[in-house]
This record gives sequence, structure tokens and C-alpha cells, in this order.
Amino acid sequence: MQRIADQGYKIILQPALENFPSGDNVQDALRMNQLIEEQVRNAPEQYLWVHRRFKTRPVNEQLPLIKYQ
Repeated sequence: MQRIADQGYKIILQPALENFPSGDNVQDALRMNQLIEEQVRNAPEQYLWVHRRFKTRPVNEQLPLIKYQ
């Protein structure tokens, strides 16, 4: 799914995955992650980059404090 500015969203439906789940959880997770990675590479600006792991910070800069309610 891609957001198109001031127009809405574009949804592309793909065929169902064959032999999924396969019974091998590791291979199934790898396959799903590869599919997601492919879509992120096609349109990285569309991906929601909120996980701290995906953000770099300058050396010696402290992480911001996050208050949870």
C-alpha cells in the first residue's frame, strides 16, 4: 500500500504465497521479512521508521527521555 499525496492510497494485491506456512518457522519468518524488505526498498519514504534501532545518532549524544503514561 502506498499513500499518494492528496489522492489517497494505492493498493497492490499479490498472489497468495505458495507453501506458506511451510512448517519451518525460521524459513517462514525469513521469507516474510524478505518480502517486507523488498517493499521498503521500492518506496522507503512510505515505511514507518519509528523503531529506535533504525535511527542513527551522533557519537556521544544521549538518547532522548521518553515518558510513558
